[in-house]
Amino acid sequence: MASIKHHIEYLATKFGFGLVNCMSPKMADSFGRFLGRLFSRVLPKRKQIALDNLRIAFKDSKTDAEYEAIAIKSFENIGQTFIDMARFNKISLSKLKEDVTCSDLSPLEKAQNEKKGGIIATAHFGHWEMAGGWVHAVGFPLDIVVKIQSNRLVDELIAQLRQNLKFGQIQMKISTLREIMTSLKNNRFVVLAADQHDPSESLILEFFGKKASVAKGPAVFAKKQNCPIIPAVMRRVGFEEYEVHIADGIYPSDTLDEQADIERMTKEYLAFLECIITKYPDQWMWTHRRWKLK
Repeated sequence: MASIKHHIEYLATKFGFGLVNCMSPKMADSFGRFLGRLFSRVLPKRKQIALDNLRIAFKDSKTDAEYEAIAIKSFENIGQTFIDMARFNKISLSKLKEDVTCSDLSPLEKAQNEKKGGIIATAHFGHWEMAGGWVHAVGFPLDIVVKIQSNRLVDELIAQLRQNLKFGQIQMKISTLREIMTSLKNNRFVVLAADQHDPSESLILEFFGKKASVAKGPAVFAKKQNCPIIPAVMRRVGFEEYEVHIADGIYPSDTLDEQADIERMTKEYLAFLECIITKYPDQWMWTHRRWKLK
């Protein structure tokens, strides 16, 4: 049974979502940026984490002022993404197709023609919440693996909002592994955000030159199904303007043993993420502790 605290959180969240749905698109976008800047002030520990992470990643290549500007822009992007998600019921898939540019769909087309599905390895970058809706809008069936929120009432509210973008949702629970394999066998794409610290420390690899714990799930599924990992992100370019970056599929090897191949595939999609984050650092969520290893 939901606690009183969870009921209050749910009502507050629903009220906030209703409020931003009364705004014009431009007003909502501005409010999202404002909310992000506000969070950067009222959550000083999170901002410090962002600054610490930036210095780990870029060392002395940037000034303190540049790190500060990137961190604030990152907060703004998080705020915009949160507000946009609250307005998913107002998004039409046809309009989404108009708002997004992508120079090359061939990695997705190739995987779909092979009829084994594919793992889309993405990150909390740009508009990660809307990216799945775009993939569905351009004709590719997919399921996104999502975390279950501790407040189940809020979790159900968010799940309903995501349903407006028409993609499938796989919640992280005991049956997740089976559901992912079923999705792949049905020639669907499965989206995994694979950029955060993995508490199980299943793979220890370098990310921005520092050892990090990386989930091996994307490579394990690709190996089991003999399907590709396709690295992809959606970059926020401007107001209602986005650009999708898709890399060539990373396919399992016939010659490497399982562990070596899992490590190789993981390194390859990490290299894509590192490259795109380096190019557009203000688009990544720097506010989580990515490098927890001593």
